[in-house]
Amino acid sequence: MHIPSAALGACLLAGVERDTRGCVLEEAERFNYYPATPMVVISWIFEGTLHMVEEGGSSFQPMLRPALPRLVVSGPQRRPSVSWSPGEVHALSVGFYPEAIGRLIGRPIDLYFDQHLPLETVAPTALLQACEAVFGAADQDPFAVLEAQFQPLWREPRQASPAPYLGNWVRLLTTRATHSTAGQSLRQWQRRVRDWTGQSYRDLQLFVRVEEAFIRRTETCNSSAPDLADIAADAGFADQSHMGREVRRVTGLSPARFGERLANDEAFWYYRLVESSRKEDCKAGGVTCRI
Repeated sequence: MHIPSAALGACLLAGVERDTRGCVLEEAERFNYYPATPMVVISWIFEGTLHMVEEGGSSFQPMLRPALPRLVVSGPQRRPSVSWSPGEVHALSVGFYPEAIGRLIGRPIDLYFDQHLPLETVAPTALLQACEAVFGAADQDPFAVLEAQFQPLWREPRQASPAPYLGNWVRLLTTRATHSTAGQSLRQWQRRVRDWTGQSYRDLQLFVRVEEAFIRRTETCNSSAPDLADIAADAGFADQSHMGREVRRVTGLSPARFGERLANDEAFWYYRLVESSRKEDCKAGGVTCRI
């Protein structure tokens, strides 16, 4: 996991680099499970191919979509997603705050919900060229090159970048909306949040609560089996059933089943990486945690 420097802390949430070259993985271990997310993600596929996976029909067999382009932008995803690689793969995926990428692209983010598109069909020339330059550093430090390319495009104030938390972002976002000079009514505040992110404040709170439940689980699972009722209460859910429904919306699994897959399934590597980054006291300024 790559944490951005303060210069880009208000633009990038984090980067995740996956390199399976030289690894011996079974077919089932080459799946990649991701949660629903309000972030916009740009991905560089340096080597190998990746396919998004659709659930099958009555046969319950997954179906592969065509291979993703080497440079792909994924809009905010309102459902969990799965990808699969037929062999070794080296890829970098970077999460951008939706209000930031909307400013760089110059289009409303809600146009790209639940889509995976070639970046060239979305990005203006300067943004596309900056992203294409990252391919030249595939085997060195592609994230460092990305930051160097993006700093001339992003002229906003510096912002420290701790281990990535959606809750911090939502709180900063709502504070900005509250102090905006464009109007102070509740309706105007709600409109600003939706214009910036493509989603309502209520939609964003779903991700914050589920993230808080994940944090609470991380804090308690080292000493004993997590108490899901206590986690639900601490994370702000009405009850355990409420937590179960919302965790399923974000991850596709019940809390108990999610815990099992997290512990035992290679394909849930992304969640373990996020968990690891939060256990470590990642500091702002280019900290890199690799698994």
